[in-house]
Amino acid sequence: MTKSKNTILYNKTIRYALEKMVNMSSREVLILFVVDTNAKIVGSITDGDIRRGLLKGATLDSSVTEVMKKDFKYIKNFEDYQKINEYKNANLKIVPQVDDDFRLIEFIDLTKLKAVIPVDAVIMAGGKGVRLKPYTNDTPKPMLELAGKPIIAHNVDRLLSFGIKNIYISVNHMKDQIINYFSENYKNVNIKFIEETSPLGTIGSLTLVNDWQNNDILVMNADVLTNIDFYDFFVNYKNYKDSMSIATFNIRINIPYGILDTTDKKINSLIEKPSFTYYSNAGIYLLNKDVLKFIPKNRKFDSTELMEKLIEENKKVSHFPIRGYWLDIGNAQNYAKAQDDIRFIKF
Repeated sequence: MTKSKNTILYNKTIRYALEKMVNMSSREVLILFVVDTNAKIVGSITDGDIRRGLLKGATLDSSVTEVMKKDFKYIKNFEDYQKINEYKNANLKIVPQVDDDFRLIEFIDLTKLKAVIPVDAVIMAGGKGVRLKPYTNDTPKPMLELAGKPIIAHNVDRLLSFGIKNIYISVNHMKDQIINYFSENYKNVNIKFIEETSPLGTIGSLTLVNDWQNNDILVMNADVLTNIDFYDFFVNYKNYKDSMSIATFNIRINIPYGILDTTDKKINSLIEKPSFTYYSNAGIYLLNKDVLKFIPKNRKFDSTELMEKLIEENKKVSHFPIRGYWLDIGNAQNYAKAQDDIRFIKF
C-alpha cells in the first residue's frame, strides 16, 4: 500500500478526510486521492467536493466515496509530457502517475516543476578549464561558484525543474570534487557518474552508459549558464522528428565597410555596412539513443563529429535558437560576466 499525505483509503469518512486536510501544511496541496487496499486510485477529493457533498445531504460520517470525483486527472508515463503541460497550464497542482491498473506510482507536484520531459540527461564535466587558470588550478571548471553554488549545480537544478529524473555526469579531471559534492548535496536525486579513464571528447562518453531509461537523451556542457526552456527545445525536437537537435545562439557580425557584389570585375550592387547573423553551437543537444551507434567506442569523439556523421548518413539534424540567456563560461572574462549577470537572470 502506497502511503502519502495525499492518499486516503476508500473506507474512511468525510470527517477523517477533513482532519487529514487540516493537518496539512500551508505549502501542501489540499487534495486527497482515494485508493483501495491494492493502492489503486478510484477517485479524488478536494475541500470543495466535501462542501458540495454536505450541501447535497452527505454527513461527516458518510464515506469519502460519496463525495469523490471519479474522473480525476492522471498520467501513466512521462511520454504524456504534452498532457502534463496542459494540466500545469490549467493550474492543476498535483497529478498522480499510475500504472495500467491505476495503482499509484508517485505524485507529480506541478507547483515545483516547469514541465516534465521524458529524457535522460548527460552533463559533460570532464574538461580541464585551461583558459580559466588560475581559477582552475585547484578546482575543476564546473565547480567554480556562481551566487554561492557551483556552475554545474545551476544546470542540475534547471534539469530537475523540468522533471528530468535520470542525470549522468561525465567526469575526468579532478573528478573527486564533483562526485563528492553531488554525493553530499543531492542525496535524493538519481545522479550517476560516467568516469572517463581518458578524455573522450564532448560526446564520446555516452558509449559508457548501458542503462538508459528513455529513448531520448539531452546532453549539455557543464560550463554554460543558461535559462533555456528545455520543454520548448524538446517539443521542437519531437515535432521535427529529428535524430539530433542542437541548441544555438545568435552571433551578429557588423561589417564597417561597404560590400561589393561582383562578377569578374563588374560591380552588380553595393551593400553599405551590412550585418550578418549566424547560428552558433551552444553546447546543448537532444538526440535519439539510436544515433549512439554512430559514436565510436574507446576514443575521443566530439559532438561536431556526430553532427557531421549524421548529416552524412542523411539523418535529420536541426537547430533550436535559444531565446533566453546563454553564456559559455570558458574564460576569465565570461566568468566575471556570469557572476554579474546571474543576479538578473530569471530561472
